[in-house]
Amino acid sequence: MNSTEVAIIKSNSPSEAITDGIEKLGGISGFVEKGDQVFVKINLRTPGGFPVNTNFDTIKTIINLCKEAEAKKIFVGSYPFNRLKTDSIAKTLGIQSYIEKLGAEFVFLDDQNKYPLKSVEINGKTIEFPKVILESDRLILLNQVSVDPLFKCTISLLNTYSLVSNQFQKIQKNVRSGKDYLHLDQYKQDLITNILDIFSVKKPSLVINDLFYFLEGAGPFIYKDSNLKRTNLIVVGNDAVAVDLITLRLFEIDLLKSNILVEARNRRLGITDIPNIKLIGENLEDIRLSVDFCVSKLEDINIKNTYVKAGRNCSGCFKEAYHLLNLMKTHMTKDLKYIIKQSFLIGEKPPKPESLENIILFGDCAIESTENREFRKIIITNSKDYFETAKQKLKKDSKAQDKTQIKEKVNKKIVELPGCPPSRFDCFNSLISYYGKSQVPNLFFFNNLIKTYYNQVTNKKTKVRD
Repeated sequence: MNSTEVAIIKSNSPSEAITDGIEKLGGISGFVEKGDQVFVKINLRTPGGFPVNTNFDTIKTIINLCKEAEAKKIFVGSYPFNRLKTDSIAKTLGIQSYIEKLGAEFVFLDDQNKYPLKSVEINGKTIEFPKVILESDRLILLNQVSVDPLFKCTISLLNTYSLVSNQFQKIQKNVRSGKDYLHLDQYKQDLITNILDIFSVKKPSLVINDLFYFLEGAGPFIYKDSNLKRTNLIVVGNDAVAVDLITLRLFEIDLLKSNILVEARNRRLGITDIPNIKLIGENLEDIRLSVDFCVSKLEDINIKNTYVKAGRNCSGCFKEAYHLLNLMKTHMTKDLKYIIKQSFLIGEKPPKPESLENIILFGDCAIESTENREFRKIIITNSKDYFETAKQKLKKDSKAQDKTQIKEKVNKKIVELPGCPPSRFDCFNSLISYYGKSQVPNLFFFNNLIKTYYNQVTNKKTKVRD
């Protein structure tokens, strides 16, 4: 396409906004035809509900519109967050019965017996896609927009990443010969490549960026520093790249400030020239959304009795540390009162810790680059008075001399969280092993709670110094 239309709609409810936006673009028949099989891709991250996941009211609106267009079959689904079981999240949210009552089918994508996979070759990689998605006539992206620590906002391109399982989302560290992995932020480059590869396999016919309720501050999960803001806006179109571009422009973020949109432009995956985007509805120039985005420095996450020290780090470790620190701040409120001064070190050659106790080394770079640092050892000075009797001591003999012995011991007040990046949930187990469950009862409870949702390998060994 050389041009496209994008609707910016402001309304009193998300459902009204979506319906109005689709009508202004010509109606649902322009996106879904009679007899089509439709797959509606939603956000289904965790059992946290809305706005971590897609608003149920907007799901209902899209299903009803597809039924109005006489779609033959309507599927709704997504792969959830890493290690999370679709079955457990469906039971917690009640989403399966809700969708079935509307006349659609909720898809358990991780049930390969019912929803088998098909291999797709792209850029020298083999990716397994659910056949139900590939064989659908129409793909609709119903995307909940919130803040994101790496991409500012959870735009629709990020939504497409969970069209495939976490196995194919994982970024393996690949250091190129003669290249500085950290300086180039190769992790983020590889992540963007993977996202766009998956997007290019099955492009959506309708894209809805729902920012009617926008999670600002810390996100896209609900944390202590999160705040829900009402914007009354949604952005709709048939070109995901154009819809994302206009969505970011509402926050005064232009194309060149978005790595993923720049790469999408380079790969010609959508329209990124504003003159080629016909805007319908609200005037883009009249809307300027002022929101609090995620912190750009981990040191700015203010946690009680915790000192964050960051060296050079990749986006992968930054993202996982960002979520781990926010989880600690949210779910360890009581625990942190009794932990006297802990230092969280991340990245290559981080600054020295605040003390020699309770040092958390996050990631391979922090562990390896501090191997010979002073805080790894404790200097013990042992002074002895060699005059054996009290009488001699009382005389304060001028010849009395203390012989001082100096010894070095390995500092055992360190917990190492290996990986590039480490898994935040494996980190919980390591922190509990280090502090002991009696010292971190909140974390111990939270860790047991998430184990009911996540497939955790309980016998995995973690390197802990206690």
